[in-house]
Amino acid sequence: MRTPIVAGLAALLALPALTVGLAGEAQADGYCRAGHVCMWEDSNYQGSRYVDVVAAGPYDIDGWDGDNEISSVDNASGTYIVMFDNDDLTGFLGCVAPHQRIPELWRNDEVESFIARDYC
Repeated sequence: MRTPIVAGLAALLALPALTVGLAGEAQADGYCRAGHVCMWEDSNYQGSRYVDVVAAGPYDIDGWDGDNEISSVDNASGTYIVMFDNDDLTGFLGCVAPHQRIPELWRNDEVESFIARDYC
């Protein structure tokens, strides 16, 4: 049988483990994890988060979910995200600078593919 002091100490020691476990989880809605690029269906980081990937690529946003439905972007990486109007990185749309958040894309619902680069 545990004494109250031992039980209390065990509870306190378990708390840091819980905190560390949460640190690796995805960020709150509307934000992207470090090193990732995220894209949402609606402006202001609302609606379905169709893209949440490590900034690299190339990436085609496939299927009807996300393809030509991107309205806001969070680039939480240290590279530029170059966006395209078509699959296979064709039809240049524009760039998102490193660590830039765009609540409403200037060309709404047109992004189909993207890649991370050191330049725009």
